[in-house]
Amino acid sequence: MGHILFDPLRPFLWPGRIWLALALFLAATALSPAAAAEDQPQEPEEPDFAFIAGGPYTQRKNSIQSISASQYGRRRSNLGGSTLEHAEFGTLLRTEWGLTDRWELDFIVPAEGGRDRIGPVRLDSSFALGDSVLGTRYRLLQESRAPLTLTMGPQLIIPTGSVASGTSFGQTGVAWDMSAAKDWGGPVFLYTSLNYSIFPSVRLPRAAARTAFPLHNIFWGTALGLRPLEKDHGSSHHDLHAFLEFGVGIEQDLTGDSTAVRRVTDVHTLISPGIRYGLLKHNDDLYELGVSFPVGLDRGTPRYGIILQLQFEHVFRFGAG
Repeated sequence: MGHILFDPLRPFLWPGRIWLALALFLAATALSPAAAAEDQPQEPEEPDFAFIAGGPYTQRKNSIQSISASQYGRRRSNLGGSTLEHAEFGTLLRTEWGLTDRWELDFIVPAEGGRDRIGPVRLDSSFALGDSVLGTRYRLLQESRAPLTLTMGPQLIIPTGSVASGTSFGQTGVAWDMSAAKDWGGPVFLYTSLNYSIFPSVRLPRAAARTAFPLHNIFWGTALGLRPLEKDHGSSHHDLHAFLEFGVGIEQDLTGDSTAVRRVTDVHTLISPGIRYGLLKHNDDLYELGVSFPVGLDRGTPRYGIILQLQFEHVFRFGAG
């Protein structure tokens, strides 16, 4: 656990400048000639996300994708000669809508919780809705014309979570999400993603000191993907994708008592092997089912866990006969 002594980005992240930057980004993407010109349809069986890392492949125009993921992790530690068992669990629903072949609208609703136990005695348990995220992403580069695919865009963090349960700061935040991929056209592909978020003014609940702090979070993930199976069967296409992922999370929070409040920073690292099966139907409906097994590499991250993920994609053909 460390401490941030200064914020080099703070002068650029005041709320007025944040909204100005988001407005300029949306205006630039809307007026871009590439936004009006539709690309050749991308391969819909290409997964948008691994399990830890995000991918840059935006939804096709007038298509919707729902991603449901659930995770469970646990770790054990020694507490005064007894074994403390800590468990973390959560779920989320991510919905994506293709405004164009390059421009996508996203909405994420998470829930999370935890439990601490010593033997049969439960010390603490909670589960609550987390902060929702409304965002947009624009695909700036694609591999048909560039060395890699690159997508980025702003996000608005809506305080729908519970301050009492620790799933929300009770404040609106903003974030910038970016992801890139390289597909060599064979059995190997690579994803990497970075998400930076800031809550400009957070106070510790029920603390006498009313000092407000900006809190920053950074999440980075990289996934090495393999295609052990790509097979057509009748009018359907079957694929099997394997992943080996590495992730790092840097999260800030407030701690203190009635006399003093300070900001603390936690760093979490993990690796996660996983596998996903995909079925692409003749009408371009896509079904995917995957499982991953994250392993924590530090004492603050669950030592081992499991992630189950379901994805469904459908293309709406408005006006088609």
